[in-house]
Amino acid sequence: MRPIAVLSAIPQLSHHLQLALPNAIFINLKSGQDDTVSHLTKSEIVVADVDLLMPYVDKLSETKWVQATWAGLENFVANLRNKTIAFTITRFSGIDFGYAMSEYVVSQIVNFERDQKRLYENQAKGVWDTSGRISDHRRISDLTIGVLGLGEIGSFVAKTLKGFGATIWGLSRTGSHKEEYIDKQVTTKLLPELLKASDYVINTMPSTDDTRGLLNGDVLEYCSAKKSIFINIGRGSIIRENDLINALEKKWISGAILDVFENEPLPQASKLWTLPEVVISPHVSGISRSSDIARVFAENHRRYSNGEPLKNIIDISRGY
Repeated sequence: MRPIAVLSAIPQLSHHLQLALPNAIFINLKSGQDDTVSHLTKSEIVVADVDLLMPYVDKLSETKWVQATWAGLENFVANLRNKTIAFTITRFSGIDFGYAMSEYVVSQIVNFERDQKRLYENQAKGVWDTSGRISDHRRISDLTIGVLGLGEIGSFVAKTLKGFGATIWGLSRTGSHKEEYIDKQVTTKLLPELLKASDYVINTMPSTDDTRGLLNGDVLEYCSAKKSIFINIGRGSIIRENDLINALEKKWISGAILDVFENEPLPQASKLWTLPEVVISPHVSGISRSSDIARVFAENHRRYSNGEPLKNIIDISRGY
C-alpha cells in the first residue's frame, strides 16, 4: 500500500486518520517544504485542505483520489475547470455537518426569540427585567421557516426544526421528492411566496451559477410581510452585502444571523458590525473536526479499496 499524503492545517488530523485506519501509512506534509512536491507527485491518495493543495494540483500526476477536508469547494473547483485532471475529488460532508449546523440554527433562533442578548446585558448590570420578548416570545413551534436548499445539510436542518414543531417551506432546484418533514416545497420560481410566508429564512445552499445573487436587489422586500429574520449558513454570495444592509435599514427584515459573508473575513469597515439587529459569527456554524473527517475518509477508503463508488464526489461542471 502506497503512503497516503496528508496536507492540512487541521489539528491532529493525521493522528485521527491513523486511528481510523491503523494499517495504512500516512505522511504528514506541510505547504512549502522541500519534500512536499516529491511526496505529492507519488501519492495515489491525498487528504487535503483545498487552499493548501491548490498550488500543487498540476503536480498530482499519479493521484487517483483527493479527499477534501471541507464541504464548500467552490473556489477550488472553479480553478480546476480549465485544467485536465485525472483524479476524483470527494468533499467532507454528511451527518456531522447536519448536527453541527442544526445546533447553530436552533440556538440562534432561540437566542433571538428570547432576546438572550438583553438577558446577558441585564445580568452584567444586575437587572431583573422580564419585559418584552424575554417573557413574551415565540416558540419554534409558532414559526414558519423557509429553508433555501434541501441538500444534505438543508434537509437535516429542516428535519430538526420540524421536530420542534415548526412549519417548514423548502426550496430546491426541482421542487420534487417532498419529504414528510417539508410542509411545502417550491422551486426558485416561487421564491417570493416562500419569503412572504416565512418568519425565518435560512440559506444552506452552496455557491453555484444558480445560487449566486439569488437574493440580490430588492428580493428581500417580499419578507416585509412578516419582517422575517434571515439566517445565512450557506454562502455569502447569495446576496450582496449592500443589498442585505438595505433590507435591514428599510425594515424588510427584522434581523440577520450571519455566519458567512460576501467577503471573508468580514472587513472591519463593514456596516454589518454596527447594526444592533445583526448577529455575526466567523464562519464557524459547521467546523471540520479531525475525528469526523477521519471517520468519513475511512468509509470512503473502504469503498475505494473494494472498487465501490465513493461518497460525496464533486461534479466539477456543476461546482459541487
